[in-house]
Amino acid sequence: MENIIEVKDLTKEYKNIKAVDNLSFEVKKGEILGLLGPNGSGKTTLLRLITGSLAPTQGSLIQAEGLTYVYLDQEYSTIRNDLSVLEQLALFNSELYDNELRTILNRFLFPVSTWNKKCSYLSGGEKMKLSLCCLMVSAQAPDVFIVDEPTNNIDILSMEILTETLKDYQGTLLVVSHDNYFVQQIKADKQIELF
Repeated sequence: MENIIEVKDLTKEYKNIKAVDNLSFEVKKGEILGLLGPNGSGKTTLLRLITGSLAPTQGSLIQAEGLTYVYLDQEYSTIRNDLSVLEQLALFNSELYDNELRTILNRFLFPVSTWNKKCSYLSGGEKMKLSLCCLMVSAQAPDVFIVDEPTNNIDILSMEILTETLKDYQGTLLVVSHDNYFVQQIKADKQIELF
């Protein structure tokens, strides 16, 4: 398998504090990578380095040419609060019929009573499920799907759906979590621990 991301001796400093310190790893196409560590260990900083929203202090980060990714952040910025749940899902794949969208919502535990509900009224866990649902039906699948702390704010049943969905995902997946058990459940090919 080809490398799509290569990180070598990567460091990011903020006012002489190293958020990421001398990190090296490779991500291969189709691989599931778990980035583990406690809060404040630099996991989100690393994601921002990978997505290019931050520049490293030193070291290198090389990506395959034309690499595309979707970053599901902890603020669920893929969700438009002015849309209903059904409209939000339709936004990601206009080729699916309403009955197909409703079937998918039902599979992700969105009952009929929520389909016309504005996304602004969803809980954090519901927004996570809907974000994941949207990305799974997206007409334009990214090369890399990056998920930041997906297990925050969700119940056990939603956790099972999340685990099964990520485990079955066919593309490259980077999952940031402080939950080692969850990363094992999604069958990560490798894990990187940040301290």
